[in-house]
Amino acid sequence: MTRFFLYIFFASLFISCDDGDVIVTTFDFEDRALQQCQGSNAFLFFQINDAGTESLSARLAITEDIFIEEETQSFTINGTTNFANYRIYDGSVEADYFCNEVPPTSPPVTVEYIAESGIASTTVTLNFDDEDGLAFVDSDDPELEGTGDFDGDGIPNYYDFDDDGDNVPTILELDTENADGDNDPLTNPKDTDDDGIADHLDTDDDGDGILTIDEDADQDLNPTNDIDETSVGANYLNGAISISYNITNYREHDYAFSSDIRLILSNMSFVNGEEQITRETIDMGSILGIATGEVLRTPDFPED
Repeated sequence: MTRFFLYIFFASLFISCDDGDVIVTTFDFEDRALQQCQGSNAFLFFQINDAGTESLSARLAITEDIFIEEETQSFTINGTTNFANYRIYDGSVEADYFCNEVPPTSPPVTVEYIAESGIASTTVTLNFDDEDGLAFVDSDDPELEGTGDFDGDGIPNYYDFDDDGDNVPTILELDTENADGDNDPLTNPKDTDDDGIADHLDTDDDGDGILTIDEDADQDLNPTNDIDETSVGANYLNGAISISYNITNYREHDYAFSSDIRLILSNMSFVNGEEQITRETIDMGSILGIATGEVLRTPDFPED
């Protein structure tokens, strides 16, 4: 993320306003993109109007940690840690005007209103993906790639990289050998024992009566590397080998996440000398995918 220099906010510019006039300005940022820059322990969110001659900004004392929790938080605009302002320029500005370590001098600011009070509310939404390629299904059916949890490990199927909890990743239990000839591993997933249950939802893939998770001879939580007959493949796919090692742990799960953020300002009062602009609610919009990353988690193994 781009670093920025927080030159646009100065506490000394705050001016008290006793029933000052309400000034009518363009102040039109509806449907304008919410943009951001990251600084040291703060994020600057801003909008630029259609003409590029006005901006609305909010600098909040937050860090990237905010983007990994799905919640709504409120921040008081206080002029010391959290700021907001409205500016009018003698010319057109673009995003790099704000995301710049060195304060630009052109175009000059002709009018600036500083937020005297108000609340900034951020709502973070998290999106998870197990990257197995299976399309999300809006359903809590535990056998679908949706919000259901087939193996009961606390991770919904749509971002559980091992849907059936057998310590074999789902992506390895699809049509990886292209058995149907369509060059798409997502269609016709493997059913090793032909029991009508796809391997990624079958806890005993070869139908030998021993759970796949337990056919792990070296007990490294990876049944795919335990192979006694190379011509057949891993033991968990070989019905002729039926030895249980009683595994009682899940392997570490990993899945990707991206987060979206929505910013709303409320009960705002912007002042410039005796002039005042008040707004009850300003929906500054959303930024999709403001943060991305990987999550590592080892689910708790169910007790007998």
